[in-house]
Amino acid sequence: MAEEKSPPRARIQRSFDTVLRWPQDRSRLVLLQRMGILVGVLFLATRLIASLVTQGLEIAPGAIIGGDYLAFYTASDLVLQGRALDAYDKAAFEAALQTHLASDNLGLLWQYPPILFLLIAPLALLPYKLSYWLWMFATAAILALALRRLTRDLRPQSGSSDLTLWILMASPIIVGVFVNGQISLLTTALLVTAAYRPKTHWWLAGLCAGLLTIKPQLGVILPFAYLAIGAWRTIGVAALVALAIHGLSALVFGAESFTAFFSALDRIQTQVATGGADTPPYAMTTLFAQLRIWGVSGTPALWAHIGFAVIVISFVTWQWRTKPPQDEHALYLTALLCASAVLITPYAYAYELAALAPAGFWIACTSNRWRDKAAVILIAFWLTLTIRRVIPSDFIIQLSFLVAIGAFALIVLGQRSERQSEQIAP
Repeated sequence: MAEEKSPPRARIQRSFDTVLRWPQDRSRLVLLQRMGILVGVLFLATRLIASLVTQGLEIAPGAIIGGDYLAFYTASDLVLQGRALDAYDKAAFEAALQTHLASDNLGLLWQYPPILFLLIAPLALLPYKLSYWLWMFATAAILALALRRLTRDLRPQSGSSDLTLWILMASPIIVGVFVNGQISLLTTALLVTAAYRPKTHWWLAGLCAGLLTIKPQLGVILPFAYLAIGAWRTIGVAALVALAIHGLSALVFGAESFTAFFSALDRIQTQVATGGADTPPYAMTTLFAQLRIWGVSGTPALWAHIGFAVIVISFVTWQWRTKPPQDEHALYLTALLCASAVLITPYAYAYELAALAPAGFWIACTSNRWRDKAAVILIAFWLTLTIRRVIPSDFIIQLSFLVAIGAFALIVLGQRSERQSEQIAP
């Protein structure tokens, strides 16, 4: 008698279980970890050597060495020339960009508060390539230090915290920022520090929250979290730091610098809403961008995103209210807040996924059962981000949005799984 075939659902479940069991083997997991670190390091080394041997600033036709870093370098050059506010004028900024790299239209804009001029002013004192690599490695070191503070919450069974840190720093979400030449490693370090134990380390968290106003859209969730736990001293420090640094920029660059900044910001918001050529929705991490790609017009997409953001903010605030961040929940709440930051703002590109790094730390110290499942999903995300440029799927779903919302879901489901395990345990 012929053996009865298994139903499709059973076959699928067996296949999924096989995939889940594969990384549970310690030797295989260590091999995957080492391969991930090696791939990241070799990729950066290759980019570094290629940039040094390349004549000019184009590593390939249309591909600028450092990508968006050209905007930071050009803005620095304008500051040193005493023309900082020209960065907010699209035509003037384009002309300044052309002095460094002649191209039909580089499509780079300057959209940061005036205080950032003081931070990036020294960049143009060095040759472009040297400046670029020093900036990227310096901001990566700052992020590594910020993430290192989280390891105090890693449990013994999670393995080496140093290895976890290396894996994260060599991951596509961090390496991708090097390619884009963005400021995301620094802003992620500020966000992580502002979110980690803000009531206990109120002065450090408040300092970083205030400094994060250099990119305010990433800190939208912070006031809600602080209010939920009554972190009044943290709020006070953050407000004082923000007032001080922006007041300093007003003294240095004049009050008109804020008028120019808000005017440029209004133009960019219009570009985002209409899917302008300078701010395409592709490679964004948000629901708004995903709906725009699916053909939803600007206003309905924006309102849908706002509704989604309200749900996310409400959930995160509730979690912070019910799980004090100064106890064993600190790492979970930090990961949850940082992951929500890239979903709440309607304007965030793939390089902001660096904010998901705390999620990797938290998943590393969850219960073994959930960690094994999450590891498979994270590996899939890792591979997806690594080869995303050759995957023609953006018209279906944005890979950056998929990773952002997937990481948020992993944190939520992981916490639920861990809570259920604690309830079952004797």
